Amino acid sequence: MMRKIYLYINLIILAFYAEVTIADSLKQAVEIAAHGSKFQAERLKVAAENMANENSTGVSPGADPYRRKVIFPQNTYSEKLGTHVLVTKKIDTDKSDFILKYDPHHPAANEDGLVKYPNISREIERADASEAQRSYEANLSVIEVSNTLMQKTIEAIGR
Repeated sequence: MMRKIYLYINLIILAFYAEVTIADSLKQAVEIAAHGSKFQAERLKVAAENMANENSTGVSPGADPYRRKVIFPQNTYSEKLGTHVLVTKKIDTDKSDFILKYDPHHPAANEDGLVKYPNISREIERADASEAQRSYEANLSVIEVSNTLMQKTIEAIGR
């Protein structure tokens, strides 16, 4: 009889720790995915800003137009989570050359009739935005699944 009681107590303790460990792992998954979602949202914002300024020229001849922005990721160790998470290291400008187009009647044309346009490729920005959107959605799916599993764990404990 004592042996059965001891066995049941050990099973209850084991089940409790397993549920706590599962809940902690799911919380960690949510936090990691939340960091990933935030980074992907920033990528989307940068790509949208670049596309919005694709045709922005300088205000006067010789003036520089908008420069394409580039986002740089960084894996940073999170003490809270005990693992690495994705964050934005910095957002900087692309130093590549501007695009020159011949348009002698444009107010920003130089003496040769050339106008400086931003160093932006719509195709690259669309591809980057599309990739960021898919990654953002994948991170949201991880959050949704983890929350569902946590809810089911709570329901199982309550039974």
